Amino acid sequence: MRSADRRRACFLELMMPLHFVATNTDGRSAYEHASGPLEIGRGPQRDQPRWVIGGDQSVSRDQVRVEELPAGRVRLGNLSSTTRVALADGTAIDPQQSRDFDLPVAITIGRTQIEISLPATAATSASATRAVPPTVTPTATRAVPPTVPPTATRAVPPTPTRPLATPHPSTPVAVDSSNRFRSIPQTTPAGAEAEASRSSPSPAGAAAGIGPWLERIIQLQQAGSDTREFHDTAAKALVDLVGMELGLVILRSANGWSIGGCAVTSDRTTVRYSKTLVDRVAAEGKTFFDDFDQMAGSTASLMDVESGVASPILGVSGDVIGVLYGVRTTMGLATRGPITPLEAQLVQLLAASVGATMARSMAQRTQVQFEQFFTRELSQQLSLHPDLLEGRDAEVSILFCDIRGFSRISERLGPRGTVQWIGNVMEVLSDCVLAHSGVLVDYIGDELIAMWGAPVPQPEHGTLASRAAIDMLCAVPLLNERWSETLGESMDLGIGINSGIARVGNTGSRHKFKYGPLGNTVNLASRVQGATKYLRSTILITGSTRSHLTTGFDIRRLCQVRVVNINEPVELHQLGIPNQPGWSDLQQGYEAALGAFEARDFRLAAHIVSGLLEKWPDDGPSLLLLSRAANSLVADSDDFTPVWELPGK
Repeated sequence: MRSADRRRACFLELMMPLHFVATNTDGRSAYEHASGPLEIGRGPQRDQPRWVIGGDQSVSRDQVRVEELPAGRVRLGNLSSTTRVALADGTAIDPQQSRDFDLPVAITIGRTQIEISLPATAATSASATRAVPPTVTPTATRAVPPTVPPTATRAVPPTPTRPLATPHPSTPVAVDSSNRFRSIPQTTPAGAEAEASRSSPSPAGAAAGIGPWLERIIQLQQAGSDTREFHDTAAKALVDLVGMELGLVILRSANGWSIGGCAVTSDRTTVRYSKTLVDRVAAEGKTFFDDFDQMAGSTASLMDVESGVASPILGVSGDVIGVLYGVRTTMGLATRGPITPLEAQLVQLLAASVGATMARSMAQRTQVQFEQFFTRELSQQLSLHPDLLEGRDAEVSILFCDIRGFSRISERLGPRGTVQWIGNVMEVLSDCVLAHSGVLVDYIGDELIAMWGAPVPQPEHGTLASRAAIDMLCAVPLLNERWSETLGESMDLGIGINSGIARVGNTGSRHKFKYGPLGNTVNLASRVQGATKYLRSTILITGSTRSHLTTGFDIRRLCQVRVVNINEPVELHQLGIPNQPGWSDLQQGYEAALGAFEARDFRLAAHIVSGLLEKWPDDGPSLLLLSRAANSLVADSDDFTPVWELPGK
């Protein structure tokens, strides 16, 4: 025998069959490959013996070439031009590169782990029955390995407050043949314990791993707000505790999805997510894990995504407001394996904690927002019963308060001084509203709008509004004293109140909350405030509001008016400051004069009013009534009406 043949014979004697054990979420299989190179990939069988991995689109059509070397070694070549092959030690074989290894060696391709060993080694470690596949040609001794069945994506039903129990291994699993999603049903605690035991190789499966999980979840639940820092912390918890290379908190808004928090294990990690999968999670409200590329359409952009999880973050009303999204790449699969149902449920628990914190933060912001409009007690009640804010018809009292001479004063103060002055005035006036359980509806320039009777019913709404108006008027001297040097003149108020049915609710939009009333009752209240300028009175109320008042108020009936854009006449009353000297005489004398005027006894009306003006020369309503009586005497018309047409708003 020639020396070359002898060397070849010696080489062949050193070569032994290779034992392969494949593990994925569908189970474990083993076989022996007699001799010669073996290719592994997604492509079909060819002349070269090939192990076809079906259903895993992240595996290249031509992925790995396995060549046995002497002395218990093997050469692994990465045939792909894009995808790396992960190794158990955390390293990888880059595309178009080869490396030699001592046997046994383990690699990860997609969601499938492959252990390569010599038969003697495999016999002591593998429990599966060996299967020798058929040869490619009659003259060859090479074995063609079986096609690896595709893995499936599984869905975990949502639980907003606690993780779902994992199924017992014998529990049937429903498969969606259209997109290969599997839904994991709920089961008994015994089933959950069995699954936890089966998933023990997972970092989260061991008892030692539960402690850090619970501690991190408690920390998230105690977080003060849903800031970017909070979302980054949640993403990092996903990476650290589940063992992901990428963790994302993806938030939902009117404009679509955006990344609210991110954590990666390496600067080389690409931050990306499957919008298709995120939309599916939002639509079904379930936790999905594994086989992301099946859902995403198997695009090249997801080439490195080997295993992952996406769990819904639920809002207060149970709607999906975000997604907790994690990716375990090929490198991670080599050391940790595919994501288990137990890990997916722990992610779901983490997502529930994130949602609870976001809901609490939103409630706190809403509480602060409520307290800008409502009393603290009412704000707390609305937090417990948000349905009270829904649109409805309610009997209310509406107050409009206007600052007299605002334009003149603001021109003198300038923008900066005006803001400081008006801010202080509105703060004092607002305190009067809140002190009498009112709702601050709006501020419009120099005007304040308030309401009583909603969102919770207040039978005494007219009384509360009137008392608030009196307090506002009593606060004017203090404000004038405080700002006397700055203003150089005194300010005054004009307040109008009307009571009736209005449509109340959120009159703002999804961008800005604004609770308030709409309707004719509101329009009339505004016109009554405008009438204070013509009647030279500070507080005017309608007859409707007057009918709601009990004793304890100083009130005089002033006149009937027809306001702009409202046809029905309105009876107006003046609300006086309590304990004014001579009020009773003024009220009785004026109402007697008004009665004479309405009865067309203009001389008597003028005579009575003239006597009143000798004592109260600056009384606006008396001056107006005297003018109207005198004009009626001169006109002497048959079409007289006691209703006064207001000249403007």
